[in-house]
Amino acid sequence: MQFEPKQLEVAKRLTICASIYQNAFLNDPCFKNQFSNNYVALACFLENYAYERQGAAPAYPVIAKLTIEEVFQGKLESVTLAHAKEAWQRYKEIATTDFNNLKVNEGHNPMNLERGVLATMTKHQIPNIANYIRILIEQGKTEGAHKFASSIRGIGTKIASFYIRDIAYLSGIAENRIKDQFYLQPMDTWLEQTLSIMLGSAVPKSLQDKQKAIIELCSFAGCSPIAFNQGAWVLGSQIAGDFNTFKKIALGENARTILERHISEKKGYISEVEKIIDKIS
Repeated sequence: MQFEPKQLEVAKRLTICASIYQNAFLNDPCFKNQFSNNYVALACFLENYAYERQGAAPAYPVIAKLTIEEVFQGKLESVTLAHAKEAWQRYKEIATTDFNNLKVNEGHNPMNLERGVLATMTKHQIPNIANYIRILIEQGKTEGAHKFASSIRGIGTKIASFYIRDIAYLSGIAENRIKDQFYLQPMDTWLEQTLSIMLGSAVPKSLQDKQKAIIELCSFAGCSPIAFNQGAWVLGSQIAGDFNTFKKIALGENARTILERHISEKKGYISEVEKIIDKIS
C-alpha cells in the first residue's frame, strides 16, 4: 500500500496524542507493579480491561475488586478451582446484597466460574496474568497471547487486543521485535473513523487487514503503531467526542482552538467540583 505525505502527517499527529494516554490513563501504580505482584496483576486486569465490553454495568469491575479482596486478602501465590468457585459465589452475593440486586450477566461475566479469568488461570497454572501475556509476546507468540486473553469469558477480540497492547507497551518490549504486531491493534469506532479519514474508500474490509494497514502506515510514517492506536483513541473518545471534530484535529484544522476549548471546559468542570467540597463534606 502506498501512502501520501498528508496521510503520514496525520499518523504522526495522532501518535503525539498517545502521551495523554500513557501519562494520564496509565499513571496508576498498578500498571507498573502488576509484573512483580500477582494480586495486583489480577486486580489491574479486572478493574481496567475485563469489563470494558460495551454495555457492561459500571459496577461490575467494582464488584470484581471487592470479590478478590475477600478471596485473596491482597496476596495471590496461585489460583485454584476452589478460589474460582468461591469468587463467583461471592461476586453474585455482593451484586445482590450491596448493589441493589444487580444482575451479573453470567453469559459474559469474566468472573464466571465457567471459563472465567480465575478458572482459566487455574487451567493453565498461571499465577500472574500480566507476566504470562508478556512472556508470550517476548517469545514471539503474540497470536497465542491474543487467543489466551480472548478465551476468557466476556473478553472479545477488541478487549483482548486492548489488554495485550498495553502489556506490550508497559513491558517496554521493542515493537520491531514483536511478531504479528497487528494483534496489538484494538479496533473501536475511533480507529475505524481514523482509517476512514486517512484511506477513504480504500479502507480494507476485514478486521485483520485493517489492523495490518495501520502497522504498514506507521512503518512508513516512522511512528509507533501502539502509540498511534492509543493516540487515536484518546483523541477521539476523550477530546473530540464526534467525527467532525476528530477529523479536524487529525487533519490539523483548528486543532489548537479545539484543544484550548477542551482544556477550558475541563478546568471549568474541576472548578465547580472544587467549590462544593467544603459544602458537601
